[in-house]
Amino acid sequence: MAMTKAGRAASRFKFALIGLVVGLALGIGGALIAQGINSSSKDAHVAPSVVFDRIVQKSELVTASQGYNITDKATDVNTFFDLFDIPFTQNSFWYRYVGTIKAGVDLENAGFTLDGTTITVALDQPYIISNTPNMEESGVLEENNNILNPIHVQDVDAFQRMCVEQSESQVIDGGLMEEARTNAEQDICDMFNAALGDAYTVSFEWREAS
Repeated sequence: MAMTKAGRAASRFKFALIGLVVGLALGIGGALIAQGINSSSKDAHVAPSVVFDRIVQKSELVTASQGYNITDKATDVNTFFDLFDIPFTQNSFWYRYVGTIKAGVDLENAGFTLDGTTITVALDQPYIISNTPNMEESGVLEENNNILNPIHVQDVDAFQRMCVEQSESQVIDGGLMEEARTNAEQDICDMFNAALGDAYTVSFEWREAS
């Protein structure tokens, strides 16, 4: 039976639609293959040493931070040649010291070696990069002044210095440096993996603190 005009038109439309679908599939597939080849070619031409040079350009890598809140009382009393306290000369004040400590590693002294597909990064131990007080929340909460032994500015300054030392001692004892080491390794691994993929293994050597 001869095919009608309507049938021939439907058949041509069907073949045209199939051709369009096949063409789109081939085009998309070709684009993806080309993109993959370009990406692989790009990764293959990035040397690990170049990536390391880019990393150390940061100079300093902040990898951990911790807030603190120290509230303590300071007292002072006049003495007689340090032999005994002079009565009625004691003063005191309560002080709150609030701030944030940041720790990290110095990348300027970082070392790099490559053995096959193993990258070894040598780093100095983490250190406290900054200890920044929040002066909006810090300050004297209460003071008991004494006309015979008034509170001086240097008394408050000395107490603040004590708070700084105490805050740094607390965060170190609390494991901030261990956290900084762990995060530094993860951050550096992530930077290498982002540039090189998973073709390399990154290991670390931590130098002894001087």
